Amino acid sequence: MPKLAELAEMIRADLIGDPDANARRARPFETASEGDVTLATKSAFIERIDESRATAIVVSAPIANCARNLLIATNPKLAFARAIEVLHAVQYKPIGVSSDLIVGPGTTLGSDLSIHPRVTIGRGVVISDRVSLYPGVVIGDRCSIGADTVIHANVSIYHDCEIASRVVVHSGTVIGADGFSFVPDEEGHQVKLLHLGRVRIEDDCEIGANCAIDRGGFGDTVLRRGVKLDNLIQIGHNCDVGEDTVIAALAGFSGGTRVGRRCVIAGQVGTNQHVTIGDGVTIIGQAGVTKNVPDGSVIAGMGQSYNSWRRSQVLYSKLPAMAERLRQLEKIARDSVRSPEVEAE
Repeated sequence: MPKLAELAEMIRADLIGDPDANARRARPFETASEGDVTLATKSAFIERIDESRATAIVVSAPIANCARNLLIATNPKLAFARAIEVLHAVQYKPIGVSSDLIVGPGTTLGSDLSIHPRVTIGRGVVISDRVSLYPGVVIGDRCSIGADTVIHANVSIYHDCEIASRVVVHSGTVIGADGFSFVPDEEGHQVKLLHLGRVRIEDDCEIGANCAIDRGGFGDTVLRRGVKLDNLIQIGHNCDVGEDTVIAALAGFSGGTRVGRRCVIAGQVGTNQHVTIGDGVTIIGQAGVTKNVPDGSVIAGMGQSYNSWRRSQVLYSKLPAMAERLRQLEKIARDSVRSPEVEAE
């Protein structure tokens, strides 16, 4: 249980208040009590900060006449994330290898493992130190799993895939299935293109539940270091996702899509095959990426810039009124054409 002075140093914040107060856990603003550390970034919470019973509150700037202990951080959310890690991280304790493990010949197992019941490991696999495999995990032939990686229940990893260190894969995900590649023959029947590539997942990636990451056709499908995937994401064959990119749920990437570093991609985004998305790109939810995107762009709609998409949305909302005005103008125009004929009669 660290004191606030120690916690402030750990989370890179400045403390205003009692350095000897004890921090016990992290809690939401509304329910935090004595011993708790909480976060207040919204104005509604800042206005009520003196009502909080928390021992310390992480904020972005000093607050005048505040009687609470404050942890001042340039990035409060990051500081609070670090506080959660300090206060709640569980030290790894290996449970050993279950007696019902099925393991193929030529496989090597590291030390300090946690392999739960009903795990199946193929031939020629390398399992490094301190790996955790939960029930129902299946790992195909010739795969490698790096140190301190955690693979949750019912994950399937096909043959020849490479997963590096400190990777987390959540339940139900499938890594290394064939991509969706077919070509019609002379009679219109679909002929499958065999997939000879692999999936490579680099250090410190996290993959949400029920994702599908397809193997490459010839080269590899790659998730670079630090990529974070939400649940229910499709990564097509030969995609390459850059370092520290985060992708929200229900996004889908067609084969050959290349995504740059430190991109932020919201939910339900889809891409055409073989498009390239530059570094530092932000893509708004439900956008369709139909062409290459330059570095630093903000994209919405069907590949529009965000500002162009916002202007379009304003115009869409006015279309019914504009259509009614057009009908009235057309009626006036028709009446003006008819009126000389009526006068001539």
